[in-house]
Amino acid sequence: MFYSLKKLHPTVRFFIQLGIAYILFHLLFLLGVWLMELYPHKIPFAEFKVSDVSQPQSFVDSVSSTKGSSHLVILLKITGELDDSAEVSYGVYTFEKKKGKKTLKFEMLSTQKLSKGKINIDVRNDFYSSDTVHVFFTPKGSKKGWLKIRTSIG
Repeated sequence: MFYSLKKLHPTVRFFIQLGIAYILFHLLFLLGVWLMELYPHKIPFAEFKVSDVSQPQSFVDSVSSTKGSSHLVILLKITGELDDSAEVSYGVYTFEKKKGKKTLKFEMLSTQKLSKGKINIDVRNDFYSSDTVHVFFTPKGSKKGWLKIRTSIG
């Protein structure tokens, strides 16, 4: 009933072996994907709390990125509740070369407008800059409430 592979034509034997290798490769690949899903890499977040929403505040996230690596994205999560509007913006300091001199320049990257009521914002933006991001909270009429701002550079 069973045939030995040695009795087959070399070309047929090659394609059977190639098929087995193809199936094994894909099974190992799927096993790797399954293991990555089973043990996900958690992205570290820096967390800032704004308890007095009537005053402007600034924060520096220098902990959520892997130092010295290239970055692709910044995650910004804002939750809380406000009695009026406000803004959360972020940016980075970059070096600018003018006439052979390097000067430090601040570049604002994004601003999120927050309206009255419950806040639940989850933003993902391209980010190719530094290991540090500066976050600014600016009240635009808000007097009462609270906010939690989380950032992650990945």
